[in-house]
Amino acid sequence: MYLLFFLLFTRFFFWKQYSEGNFWRKKPELSLAKVQKLAEQSQEQLPFLSILIPARNEAVVIEKTVRHMAALNYDPQRFEVIVVTDAKERLKNINDQKNYILDTMQFLSYAVANNWRGQLRPHVQELTIGLLADLCLAEYKDQSYQAEPWLMPPTLTDEPFWKSRLLLYELTSGILKGNGRISLHRVYRLFRRYYPDLKDREIERIYPNYLCLAVPIIQRFASWTGNDHGALMQNVVQYSARANHRITQEIVSRLAKMVGDRVHQAIVNMISADTLQGYLSDIYEFCFPSTQQIVEQVRSELSLSNRNPLIKHLEVPDDFDGKFNGKRLGQSVPSTKGRALNYALPLAVDERTVMYGFYDAESRPDPDVLLYIAYRLLTDSKPVRIFQGPAFQVRNFYDIGPLSKLAGLYQTVSHDWYLPIMFRRLPFVGGTNLYIERKLLDELGGYDSSILTEDLELGTRAYLQTGAWPEYLPYPSSEQTPATVKGFYRQRLRWGTGFLQVMDKISHDQNYAKEAKRPLMRELMLKGPVEWSFFQFATLVPPLIMILWLFGQVDAEIVPNAVRHVINGLSLVYISFTFYAFFRYRKHLDTAARPHTWYGRCAAVAQLLFLPLASFFFPVPFTSALLLKSVNKHPTLWTKTPRSKE
Repeated sequence: MYLLFFLLFTRFFFWKQYSEGNFWRKKPELSLAKVQKLAEQSQEQLPFLSILIPARNEAVVIEKTVRHMAALNYDPQRFEVIVVTDAKERLKNINDQKNYILDTMQFLSYAVANNWRGQLRPHVQELTIGLLADLCLAEYKDQSYQAEPWLMPPTLTDEPFWKSRLLLYELTSGILKGNGRISLHRVYRLFRRYYPDLKDREIERIYPNYLCLAVPIIQRFASWTGNDHGALMQNVVQYSARANHRITQEIVSRLAKMVGDRVHQAIVNMISADTLQGYLSDIYEFCFPSTQQIVEQVRSELSLSNRNPLIKHLEVPDDFDGKFNGKRLGQSVPSTKGRALNYALPLAVDERTVMYGFYDAESRPDPDVLLYIAYRLLTDSKPVRIFQGPAFQVRNFYDIGPLSKLAGLYQTVSHDWYLPIMFRRLPFVGGTNLYIERKLLDELGGYDSSILTEDLELGTRAYLQTGAWPEYLPYPSSEQTPATVKGFYRQRLRWGTGFLQVMDKISHDQNYAKEAKRPLMRELMLKGPVEWSFFQFATLVPPLIMILWLFGQVDAEIVPNAVRHVINGLSLVYISFTFYAFFRYRKHLDTAARPHTWYGRCAAVAQLLFLPLASFFFPVPFTSALLLKSVNKHPTLWTKTPRSKE
């Protein structure tokens, strides 16, 4: 049995040879000038391309994604980026804003009079910290620069106020959520996000200044809520003093007193003048931004330069029926990715577009991907109608648990080496790093918004209706993996359920030719239920043997020592391969989230040693989909995948 599993494992190396020999090593050397010259020789214009990004509740990742898309290597006049948001998010944000502000005003009215009693709601804490960060930073810049000029280094004073305010808010909020502990790993990660060009030594020099700025916020918040944050205050001072010998308890206390009293009085004055509600409205926007708000900010900034492509923003109405060229029903309709795209495709896409590109809200495609698409469109005698590229789901490696780390790595290996093999037998289409001919998608009538895996459904329907077959696109896009076991399970459960939905839809559709339908259904059965069940059974064999051995039903002594050594050696091969995969794909990792110490980085990578335990769980969401489908308890609504903040 162990030898059988090892033989299955060795398939990776055959897949590697095939994918590299047929795709990765055959990538042409491309530049914009070369592709433009090809277009001139063909007496054509550069192909016009449209990138579509559905984004609902994606405020933590969408800004960097839009900026990345705008910087792709292509003529900015020959492509556009369309972000499709959801009205449900905006409407909820508006409703939350009203309630959150009223709750916070109630808290502050009691707090400034030292009369607050009770449990503080999380959103009230966030808005209060945001308000204090805004007022304290303004006071520091107005007053304390003269008193303690070392506290306001050029890095802080030269930055826009909004940027320093956001950093101070996130830093203080994170400290308070840490229950008295300061995680330097999180502090460094935060500073790397806001100052990507700074080295760790420079961050080490300036973060104590921000910690000092956080002291009056923590102190004032503690006095209002009746909590003793003495240990936390001591930690802040210790961490500050560790990097800056001029910081002492006396200096910090004096500055906190000077700023805190003025901020307290400013809030009292706002309450008296009835201006607090309007002020909190501004604070709410940076504490709880919507995807729409961030997209508009980035779009406005990028539109100032003609070196950027056109960025479009379209919002799907709450009552849109989800169909291609659909209508509004006057009542709320559940949101899905396919529904959002079906709304945008007929309304927002430029009439010159010849091919659509689809990406997730956290995607970071290869900068040259559009050059390759244009090159193929200009040079292929028979144009490929669908390109599907790999998604390397490892970018948030340092933000996720051991199971997600391992799942992301092996998913990446699969997309790197196995996806080209899969295309030989199955028209698999993923939801990201996907390019489809405009004429084809319009002919198909867009996506089926009722299917949980609308991408796979589209690929199979394209083949059955038109004969279109996807080709492997050797340009990766880095993505995220769900950070928690729960998030991982729910995402894979949705994939498995959607896979079964596609099989059901095809089997019940009598309009497809049997000579195409039967082989496709056979492949779907093999790649889905059969493969899931086999690997789930395989993961149960080792613990089953161990249980039988404990009850004396298996005699391990009958296995020769040489065979035992071979089995142990095979385990080392699996572990070694996992570490190889990490080093192979580490250039796609978000290094801003890496631990700031060498032993912290080693500990993060050492989590890969959980492979023997994690491998048992990998098939569970898919076999769960089978079981739930069999008793009609499977999920029917599209579930949003949580993101790691970037």
